[in-house]
Amino acid sequence: MGKFMKKLILALGLFISSTASQALVRIDLDTPNTNPTPIAFVTFAGSTAEEKELANKLTDVMRNDFKNTGLFNVIDGKAFLQSERSVNMTGPYFPDWRILNTEALVTGKLRIDRTEGDPKLEVEFRLFDVFSESQETGRRYTAKLKFWRHIAHRVSDDVYTTITNEKGYFATRIVYISEEVEELNNGKSRLKKRLCVMDQDSANQQCLTNGEHLVLTPHFSPTAQKVVYMSYASGRPRLYLLDLPTGQQEMVGDFEGLNSAPRFSPDGKKLLMTLTKGHAGNPDIYEMDIATKKLRRLTFHRGIDTSPSYSPDGKNIVFNSDRGGRAALYVMTADGNKIKRLTYGKGRYYAPVWSPRGDLIAFVKGISNRFHIGVIDAEGREERLLTDSYLDESPSWSPNGRVIIFARQRGDKTSIHTIDLTGYNERELKTPTNATDPSWSPLLH
Repeated sequence: MGKFMKKLILALGLFISSTASQALVRIDLDTPNTNPTPIAFVTFAGSTAEEKELANKLTDVMRNDFKNTGLFNVIDGKAFLQSERSVNMTGPYFPDWRILNTEALVTGKLRIDRTEGDPKLEVEFRLFDVFSESQETGRRYTAKLKFWRHIAHRVSDDVYTTITNEKGYFATRIVYISEEVEELNNGKSRLKKRLCVMDQDSANQQCLTNGEHLVLTPHFSPTAQKVVYMSYASGRPRLYLLDLPTGQQEMVGDFEGLNSAPRFSPDGKKLLMTLTKGHAGNPDIYEMDIATKKLRRLTFHRGIDTSPSYSPDGKNIVFNSDRGGRAALYVMTADGNKIKRLTYGKGRYYAPVWSPRGDLIAFVKGISNRFHIGVIDAEGREERLLTDSYLDESPSWSPNGRVIIFARQRGDKTSIHTIDLTGYNERELKTPTNATDPSWSPLLH
């Protein structure tokens, strides 16, 4: 059995307890043609009409999480042989679930407490291995009722982790740039770009800026609910840091020339950026300590050096540069030394971003007037293109390094998509407007 766990999430007031065992059939995430694992989610039990209504919504969120992975076959409730009421009252009758080829079974219950202050929600779940007839994990969550969707994603993460041996990515958010045309009183129009955020399943859409000023290239901090982005709010391209829980915003990059391509260090204490500071306006890469605003220049070349991204251990930086005659990817140590070229293939390479796992680097490749999302190993030995479209750009990794989010342009439409690192299970994330520049948050646990 696993250890008893308690973890207090101050922002949510979230309480967790858990038990776990060992046996469930595992999924090899590196195999692209893995047959989807059959999994069943029994609608969680509730006592009151309000609880039953919420239980339906909460269970649907979890089902949707697993459908979207492409790794699981979520069994339709209409096919269940054992009734949900029976499962919730007496537990699983495993022979009925084996007939359906079910490998994993999730059950649970919830309770709403309105006795004092903000209403509280308590959710308990259990994950069973149907063929070994054993419970694999079980936990209880308590949080404010308004965070019910977050609890659903937390349960999904727990189930996913138990089955795959990898961290989940469901309790996350995505920041992006919303684009829409605004008609003006003088008969003209303008393109409004707003900084927006949503859950990874497109729920809880919220815009953080009003569109009065151009905003670009947002990126989440890997350690906190903070976003760095470029804005023309001051009339010039400058870098801003926004704290999502408080809404507090501060200018963190106010340097001569263009301030662009910001990216956090793995510990969230530094920023990489591209500046055209001095030296005839040539773009070079700098590192800035966020607390002191102290700058350190890392590249010294007459070519264009931009789009830097740290390795997850903070020891190396990948960036793109035309110093070799055309845009290619380069890697250097975090102090700007030992620069080596990573890509030599046909075409041009842009927007590299290191996987949280450290094994791969995602990038945009332009070839024959088309732009694709690809990945390459950190030594530059193996390259794979994952998408095939006219214009795909702005890759960003899920926090477990298994899924890439990116923006796609087709005609006048720009939209956000995800794809598994194997090149399978591509899907579009719905947004109210055109959307670009997506960036994935860390897990909100």
